[in-house]
Amino acid sequence: MPSPALPRTKLTKRIIDALNPTEKDRVVFDAELPGFGVKITPSGRKIFLVQYRYPPGRAGRIRRYTIGAYGESLTPDQARGIAVQVKGKLAHGIDPVTHREMLHAEAAQAVQDKNRKLGTSVAAIAAAFITRHAKPRLRSWREYDRMLQHYVLPEWGSRPITEIQRSDVTALLDAIEEKRSAALADHVLAIIRKLFNWHAARDERFHSPLVRGMTRTSISARARDRVLSDMEIRALWQALMEIPYPFGPFTQLLLLTAQRRDEVANMRWNEIDGDLWTIPRERYKSGKANTVPLTEQGLIILATLPRSGEYVFTTTGHTPISGFSKAKAMIDRASGVMDWRLHDLRRTARSLMSRAGISSEISERVLGHAIPGVAGVYDRHSYVPEKRDAVQKLAAEIARVVA
Repeated sequence: MPSPALPRTKLTKRIIDALNPTEKDRVVFDAELPGFGVKITPSGRKIFLVQYRYPPGRAGRIRRYTIGAYGESLTPDQARGIAVQVKGKLAHGIDPVTHREMLHAEAAQAVQDKNRKLGTSVAAIAAAFITRHAKPRLRSWREYDRMLQHYVLPEWGSRPITEIQRSDVTALLDAIEEKRSAALADHVLAIIRKLFNWHAARDERFHSPLVRGMTRTSISARARDRVLSDMEIRALWQALMEIPYPFGPFTQLLLLTAQRRDEVANMRWNEIDGDLWTIPRERYKSGKANTVPLTEQGLIILATLPRSGEYVFTTTGHTPISGFSKAKAMIDRASGVMDWRLHDLRRTARSLMSRAGISSEISERVLGHAIPGVAGVYDRHSYVPEKRDAVQKLAAEIARVVA
């Protein structure tokens, strides 16, 4: 126990400044407000407090409510005002110490609840989904991240994922469909579905609110069947010969190789060995490397390109090309070919291979599609000679059409 309290006096700044420390704690009580006092520690700290009995009366236990340390942020008058409030609680049958402990516990619990909600928020789960699943496995992970950041997280980011109901999803998709399109709403829905399914596989407490029938368009309506006609191929190729690096030769290689836009856009010089271009597995949609033979026409195009970094097609020297929408509009104006997408060149190349007599199996291997059934599991032949023949016949068919 602290040393006996000194005689009471009105606690003013002058009185408190004059109090000197001793070997033990000592308390000086205020002469005007019962129970209000200041404790002086051996180190010289001066701490305001309120001493009282609870329950009130001689049978009550002596308790001390610490107000705070004397200093610039807490004057004697301020401490006296707090002491009056403390004694007011006591007059209403509230134990001030217990009440403060309860408030502290509630505040701590609120912080824990907030942290727990932040840990299970849609934003936190989405970040983990991109880092742990999409980025290591999906070539299009940046598109997933962009769609989540732009359309989903502004609406749901701070909410716990367990609070997202089917009606929330419907409202989100309705807004996207009204402002943009039904196709975009379905694209966002597909990403949300993958996010929810991934989290459900990791947390048995979570059940996805999505059900069948939430899409806005049919599969047949979403599927494209656009193939450029011979006249359009001819007009497009002639325009591409006049469009400078990088987008002219880039678009020509899209048709000559039958590969996807991002695979050609991210082509690196060190991936090319002779007439073979090997696209590594980490940036191929199927997750497997694809070796694409390059025809004489393709090699001639590559030989004319500048080498300003690791990427074959670049405008900065250290990043692959982007800005496809603007480039596509320029190509449309130059060629007069309308209502087509870059991905339609891949479908066009596949159709030209069929017209040139290439078997469906070899054409699919050129495109890098997964081969179904036993052949896809056990057949480990590289098919490079067969694919070389296919792309050469594709190039010959393009040359025939252009000529």
